[in-house]
Amino acid sequence: MTQVDPNLNNQTADDSEALDLIGVLRRRIGFIVLGVTLGLIAAGLYLLLTTPTYRAEMEILVGQKSADMVNGASSNTSVEGANTDGDVLSTHIQLMTSRRILKKAIADHELTDIASVSNAIDEGKNPLEYIRDHLHVTKGGLGVAKDAHTLQATYDDPSPEDCAVVLRAIFDAYDVYLKEHFSSNSSQAIDLLSQLANDTADEVREAEQNLTKHLASSKVMWDGSKTTNIYKKRLESIEIDLLELTENEAHIESRLAVISDFVENADPEKVSDFDRLALLSEKEVNRLKVLFDVTRGDTMSEAFVQDNPIRQETAKAEYNDYLNLVMREKKLTENFGDDHPTVVSIREQITMMRKFIDDKAAEVGDGAVIEKMKPDEMLQTYVGLLENDLAGLQREREVLVRRSEAELVSAKKLEEEEMMAESLKLELVRKQALYEKMSDTLSELNFVRDYAGFDTDVIGDADIQEQSSWPDPKIVLPLGMIAGLALGVMLAFIADLCDTTFADPEDVEKTLGAPVLAHVNRFAPIRRKRNEPAFEIDSSVYAFHRPRSPEAEIYRVIRTSMLMSAKAKDQRIIQVTGPLPGDGKSTTSANLAVAFAQAGKRVLLIDADLRKPRVAKLFRLENTLGLSEAIGGLADAADVISDTVVDNLWAVGSGAVPANPAELLQSEDFASLLKHWAEEFDYVIVDSPPVLAVSDAAIISQKCDVTLLALRIVKNGRRIAHRAITLLRQHDANVVGLVINGYQSSNKNYGYIEKYDSDSYGYGYGPTSGGYYRSADATAETVKVSSRDAEEAPVAAGSRV
Repeated sequence: MTQVDPNLNNQTADDSEALDLIGVLRRRIGFIVLGVTLGLIAAGLYLLLTTPTYRAEMEILVGQKSADMVNGASSNTSVEGANTDGDVLSTHIQLMTSRRILKKAIADHELTDIASVSNAIDEGKNPLEYIRDHLHVTKGGLGVAKDAHTLQATYDDPSPEDCAVVLRAIFDAYDVYLKEHFSSNSSQAIDLLSQLANDTADEVREAEQNLTKHLASSKVMWDGSKTTNIYKKRLESIEIDLLELTENEAHIESRLAVISDFVENADPEKVSDFDRLALLSEKEVNRLKVLFDVTRGDTMSEAFVQDNPIRQETAKAEYNDYLNLVMREKKLTENFGDDHPTVVSIREQITMMRKFIDDKAAEVGDGAVIEKMKPDEMLQTYVGLLENDLAGLQREREVLVRRSEAELVSAKKLEEEEMMAESLKLELVRKQALYEKMSDTLSELNFVRDYAGFDTDVIGDADIQEQSSWPDPKIVLPLGMIAGLALGVMLAFIADLCDTTFADPEDVEKTLGAPVLAHVNRFAPIRRKRNEPAFEIDSSVYAFHRPRSPEAEIYRVIRTSMLMSAKAKDQRIIQVTGPLPGDGKSTTSANLAVAFAQAGKRVLLIDADLRKPRVAKLFRLENTLGLSEAIGGLADAADVISDTVVDNLWAVGSGAVPANPAELLQSEDFASLLKHWAEEFDYVIVDSPPVLAVSDAAIISQKCDVTLLALRIVKNGRRIAHRAITLLRQHDANVVGLVINGYQSSNKNYGYIEKYDSDSYGYGYGPTSGGYYRSADATAETVKVSSRDAEEAPVAAGSRV
């Protein structure tokens, strides 16, 4: 039963590639079996022909000697594995396989006399390189013991006795080298470091003497740890005094500037005494009051001393209240004017407060002072005080500047001596630290002299093996199988790449870049019963003879896909063609036309194959007048249309075979006919010649809305199909889908070897072109069906789809 995929579900690129790989392996399973067989045979031959090799193994514990023996170690040969890390083990691996160790082993143990090494020498090989090639040293420990501080040494040789002898000799040379090397190096290091320590001690004493002499001859102060420049200290103190003096000067100058601006800009008639007094701060008022008291001679009276704090606090509060009212009245007057109620109220409060202060002053006896000095005089007195203060500060600045310059000169002179002292002190400290470090290191070296270097211990001796280690069948046979499998897969892919036939319909869709609308199996023959009249339509038109069969359903699926596309894009002229003769394009055209007609569509089937027509034969029509006459103007468009036994289906035969079919199809008359018929019918289906036979199909594709390509994957290879669809697309053909004819889903090996040439099509020009063309004298004759025509009919009619 035919399998149809009407929805054309797209798969992802990864899935397609995976399926393609699986398909290649499935199709080329013979190559894979061959590869595995060859791999196993090669592995067996290797096992038989290879000389057996034996292996000696030795496990060595490597530890660094520790100086912690004073804590209770048993002996100086104990192994401290915890002190050995991976880097140290790597160094020992390199050391054990070095040329120096191997030379010593060969010389000390006369390894050139053993059989395997002697044979290597006879063959012209270097004994050292021979032993080195067969020696392997790695880090020991596996699994939970992967961090073990051990070395795993192995030696391979055809002689099992020689393996153990060589490996033991190499270990002995390695162990002797470690002991001699580290003992000699330790003694040399101690002697050298002792000499350096003595020299450094002399340098320390010389540095101390230089520092002492310098301090004794200079004015630099030394407190045992650092130097001090007394002139620099004095200079810093003077700079602080100058900074404070500058701040005081700035304050006095700002107060004088404020008073000066007030006197110059104030209106004498509008300025009150309290406005003048408001220029004085609390501190300045107290200073003036003290001045007044000194003037009266009351500064030391008992009453003055006792009552002064209380009087000051009381006056301070009253004076602050009064000033606040004055400032508020001034601000309100600027904002609201003199007649505003709030301003009037504030002025009344000021009057009351002024009266209160005057009365209070009369009670405490200060009224006489106020009466004696007016606010203008007080302000002038205050200005005089500030000017005197500023003059005093300026004179003080002059004195401090002179002192600063003198101290700066002295500090710079002493700075050079101070820097020299610091340099001598640093030199002394550095040499003392170096001497102390050398002394400590020398003490440690003297203590650990006997514990320097590494110690080794054999925990797994090199025993003679009775069974060869190589070749190992457990390794060789699986490797041979894997190599053979890889070879088989490679051969399978090479064979698949060299194969030009299509593997399956999915391969067609991927290669040609067009969707496969349906897969059509080979038709089973429809047999006519005895005494039954001949078929009115060729038996290959399954859509007419067996409309409920799976074969007819295939064409209805194609019809559905075409209807959906045509309805969306108004595509009503459908071309059906194929790459080569025998691809089933005429059978596809006929069945598709019947399927459209059965759907209630008015369909016109045109036979545009003017070289080997098939439509008239399929529908048992007269072919005296047809497309060639309509294009040439020998008949009207309506006269060449023939009725068929299928409702809603009409057909136009090819007519007489012309001498110039390509030119007729290229003409504008043919294009006009197609447009005319597209207006009269719902759909026009054009059966075209094969694409690669002649240029007719490419010409017709330019005048049709869509193109449907029918092909056989068991007949057409990749090159043929790709050339056909490329040719159509070069002529701007709208290839909407593919119909795969002759598809057998159970067939795992599709196609034949791709062979074609110009004569094999039967579509060439001239009188000898495979019987396709007649001579010019026979152009009006009806061409009989040739053997090639029979290929486009179903099996029942002696052809295939």
